[in-house]
Amino acid sequence: MKNHHLLIICFCLLLSACALPITYFGDKLAPTTSVDLYYSAHDVTKPYKVIGHLTCSNSVDQEKVKIQLRAYAQKIGADAIVISGTDAIKDSQDAVVNADALKYDK
Repeated sequence: MKNHHLLIICFCLLLSACALPITYFGDKLAPTTSVDLYYSAHDVTKPYKVIGHLTCSNSVDQEKVKIQLRAYAQKIGADAIVISGTDAIKDSQDAVVNADALKYDK
């Protein structure tokens, strides 16, 4: 029985290590099924409003960061995200990626 609990704890730790920490400040709407990705608000051709701001650790490869940001954006009901750049974390070599969460006007 103890081994069973230890196995579950190890599995949970492994899963949590795969996820990047994302900080979000903004509105949460009904989840969406897909999220468009942009690097400039000028590239967004549909009318939209910004519903919030995302920040994600950039300590791993860019593809994983984009996947994590899109997945989180789906949960909060965003139709698109605009990655606005990176900022260094104080007293660290690590950086964070900043993005805006967008909701298209209907």
